Amino acid sequence: MLRDVKTGMLAGTVLCFVGVVWFCAKQQIVTSPLIKFESQSLTTSDLPDKPAPQPQVPKLDNAEESIIHTVAPGQTLSDISKIYYNTPYGWKKIYEANKEKLPQGPDTIRAGMQLIVPQ
Repeated sequence: MLRDVKTGMLAGTVLCFVGVVWFCAKQQIVTSPLIKFESQSLTTSDLPDKPAPQPQVPKLDNAEESIIHTVAPGQTLSDISKIYYNTPYGWKKIYEANKEKLPQGPDTIRAGMQLIVPQ
């Protein structure tokens, strides 16, 4: 009896591990993460002499500053919120600023859309 319990626990653990690996591969978490980091070290000779010009940031109607973000494939409003607000919970603020582009709800976001990200 005890041997059957141990065998069942081992089989369940293996199945859970296989499921996690399959899910990660299906979501492309393992093979291609959304954020890629380059491991280059810069020296002062690599820096330009003049600072790069800052891009023009469009203004919202209520005069708050905003940023235009182009949606990448597979991105959600929570992902965009993590980029600009460092938390996934700012997605509602982005959705409210883009209701006219997303009239059927926040799940209708598509790659290539340009969304306003209020600051």
